[in-house]
Amino acid sequence: MYYALEFDDCDNPMYLKKVGNWVITFLNAQDSNYSIQLAMTTVLPRSADSGMQLRRIILQQHKLPNHWCIHHIECFDSTLNQECVYAASEPVAQKAIERVLKEFERYDVCIKLKEMNE
Repeated sequence: MYYALEFDDCDNPMYLKKVGNWVITFLNAQDSNYSIQLAMTTVLPRSADSGMQLRRIILQQHKLPNHWCIHHIECFDSTLNQECVYAASEPVAQKAIERVLKEFERYDVCIKLKEMNE
């Protein structure tokens, strides 16, 4: 089981550059033999939980159209003063992802968090 983001047909993240305080960039070449990876990076880190600031969400292109697997999320833990990496299934990641989806919704970018079983 893993988690994916399903984007609306007109909101393909490969063509979005910036949404609100989020910048979307390619992590590998678009013409590579591997599936495309994207990074959604916040320019203004926000607290996801007490002392936890979401920095980036790493996505990987899925075989289903408009679906992007959540590879991991990167946060900064100010209580430990260190970077942390979380799987999408972890509660702190779920909470952070839900906040990001609400923020994107304010800019009319419709994204759904989906639990995938493949």
